[in-house]
Amino acid sequence: MKDELHIALIQSDISWLDPEANFASFADHMPLDADVILLPETFATGFATKDLDVATDPQTVDAIQAFLLLQANRCQSFVGGSAFVKVDDRYRNRFFLASPQGELNFVDKRHMFSIAGEAEHFDAGQSQVTVQVHGWAMRLAVCYDLRFPVWLRNDPKDPYDALLLVANWPESRVDAWTTLLRARAMENQCYVAGVNRVGVDGFKVPHSGQSQLIGPEGGLLTQGATHQQQVLRATWSSLKLKAVRKRYPFINDGDAFTLD
Repeated sequence: MKDELHIALIQSDISWLDPEANFASFADHMPLDADVILLPETFATGFATKDLDVATDPQTVDAIQAFLLLQANRCQSFVGGSAFVKVDDRYRNRFFLASPQGELNFVDKRHMFSIAGEAEHFDAGQSQVTVQVHGWAMRLAVCYDLRFPVWLRNDPKDPYDALLLVANWPESRVDAWTTLLRARAMENQCYVAGVNRVGVDGFKVPHSGQSQLIGPEGGLLTQGATHQQQVLRATWSSLKLKAVRKRYPFINDGDAFTLD
């Protein structure tokens, strides 16, 4: 397990249904000294649920995956963000994490946002996915999954070390965003990275950002400024993580959640 990991979040506006513009913008802000770089949910298209056939055009999805792999290789970092994909005439919100070695791990968003009728078109992910990053176990999750602690519960027999979460979380509910990110860190005694977009989307919904990097006790390491595009950074320490879990072995007192 690497002693220290350098984490970067790119809090940015997203050009609606314009992948090439978004690729250019994010490429310009990619740090070259981070171990993990996270981009917001649906970073290449915006959360364009009324234009799913456009957002999930095979050439677009291929280009999104190629962009993540290219940047992972160029920056020698793990680079992640989500995209809509089409599977058997239904859709999924898929978080891709590209490695410097050319691997592409992914997880599908588990929870469907009923207020927006997502279940009418989207299928829920069935698997909890943890990826090894320099010896750190990192759980992947997407936006609304943050509200469901049982789904993200740490397993005392095989705990993950960090939670990586990509989102388009609206400004009207940003208090839930900032509170739940810290709650997930506290209850799972893990580092948390939550990246959110800024700007107004194609539905005229404003997003204020306030991306966060959080320590395993729930302490805020850094938070994105409201409505500002910026790159956030923090360093995570394996010694700190181990010390917190040794002194306060809370997760060992809980029950593991299994998919039965």
